[in-house]
Amino acid sequence: MMVLFLYNTNYFGLMASSTIGCENLLDDFIRIILILGGDKSWIEKGLKCENIPEHIKGMATINNILAHKPWIMDWRHFASFKQGLSNFLFQSAIILTTIQRFASIISGLNLIIHNDNIEKEKKNKKDKDSEQLEKEEVKIKEENNIKKGKKEKNKKEKKEEVRKRKKKLKAEIIEEQIQKVITSVKKNYTEIKYENEEEKKNLINRKEIFQKYMSDLIFSYSDFDPHIEKYLLTEDFNWKTNAKYYFIDNAGKEMDYLDKELKTLENLSSKSIGNNFKINIFKLRDAIEKYLTLIFGINDNEYNYHNNNLSMSVEIKRIVKKLACCPEQIREQELASCLEKINKEELVYLILIVTSIKQKISLTFFAKAFDDFKSIIINSKLNL
Repeated sequence: MMVLFLYNTNYFGLMASSTIGCENLLDDFIRIILILGGDKSWIEKGLKCENIPEHIKGMATINNILAHKPWIMDWRHFASFKQGLSNFLFQSAIILTTIQRFASIISGLNLIIHNDNIEKEKKNKKDKDSEQLEKEEVKIKEENNIKKGKKEKNKKEKKEEVRKRKKKLKAEIIEEQIQKVITSVKKNYTEIKYENEEEKKNLINRKEIFQKYMSDLIFSYSDFDPHIEKYLLTEDFNWKTNAKYYFIDNAGKEMDYLDKELKTLENLSSKSIGNNFKINIFKLRDAIEKYLTLIFGINDNEYNYHNNNLSMSVEIKRIVKKLACCPEQIREQELASCLEKINKEELVYLILIVTSIKQKISLTFFAKAFDDFKSIIINSKLNL
């Protein structure tokens, strides 16, 4: 029974990491399933495999919705499930959103590591260039000392010779550097062009792999549109007073783990004021939460757009939104711009905070849809 639970949980891992587009995490879950002795057809055929239970397949659409458009979660998404699966549904929602969060964290951390490698390469090149220039200066100084030791009658002539040589040497160094830049640009252009073609090819291949474990309903994030979609008002339904207790009742153990994690992050945020920090993460956290709830379709009457912008720079806001919505689309330059406003440690905190807030938002919409579903069932029975 435990093996079956682990097997199903890791299959949710395939679904969740696919919808976020995290290949590394996907590979890890495939290995775990095979180690557990799982059916290879589940992996090879994906959701089209006939052996996969219907209630597992049924979570595929919900998985995509929670990852990309939680605001469209509707009571009808529970209609296809058999009665008595409330615990399974809530446990699955926590598992799926947690793995989605891991996938987003991995995307952010991979970019930080990649940025570190680029900075290291730049530093090595700078050190090498400085060393070369220092050697040339020493060489010129030695030559000058030799010239000074010569007879007075040749001093003027030798001085001119040294000047010419220095001028020639500098010209040669400049010419060499220009040639290096030209060669580097040509090489980089060729490599980038090649890498882009390979990346495009690999992206197509990855999409084919990801789609095996994803519902056809949604493949990517899109913005909440307040003109055609209705906000969920915090005074009507929110995480602290409503959604959280649905998960406590139906997925107590999973909710206990999640709650401890969320509290740990809050404590980290509150202790993040110190000499090594550029900003107050605790203050920023509240701004991030209000910002994300709004762009995902939850309206808080206390939200003040102007005050929120005072707490978040454009560079941070851009990273916050992409981490929550489409982490696979974050670009290196965006990350570099963000690191000009905050340090690396703060950025890691930021990644953890943003992904935890996003998870709470998704689970809030899930609970609200279930609340509507429950009300409809009760009303239909009363009408009968």
